[in-house]
Amino acid sequence: MKLSEIVGYRLDMARAASQRSVDRLLAGTPFRPADTTALLLVKERPGCDQTELGHALAGNRSVGMKIATRLEARGLLSRREGRDKRSKGLFITEQGEAALADLLVRHVQAEARLTSNLDAAERALLLSLLEKIERAVLDEEARLADDLSADSPFDPEMPKKEPA
Repeated sequence: MKLSEIVGYRLDMARAASQRSVDRLLAGTPFRPADTTALLLVKERPGCDQTELGHALAGNRSVGMKIATRLEARGLLSRREGRDKRSKGLFITEQGEAALADLLVRHVQAEARLTSNLDAAERALLLSLLEKIERAVLDEEARLADDLSADSPFDPEMPKKEPA
């Protein structure tokens, strides 16, 4: 097998090239690529929480909290009452909408650069194939989680022991 035939390697190289392209377009701005993801997610899902944001950024709740806090401090997001009394929902502000519009123009430029050697059908095929790769990994993770819970010594039928 050649290095150029390893799907994971090619994905990583494409991701790195994509990151460099976006970084060049964001140079001189206070924004990071994750800011676009965060603002766009909150615009599309008003009231989402930090956990959902963290997952969209391929992280966890603490990643979502860190980015939400940074964007809130800049007036781009606000936290208000969430889906229940214990959570806070995230909402994009007017300033955040304006920043997102500028970021999306930059990301469209980066996308155009990345796909400049693809026609429309190839671009659509690439997106479909990437989704299939992601789905394969998500399915594997779900199976692993099921296996872990099946191996758990916890039996829901057994009464819980009271603390001593």
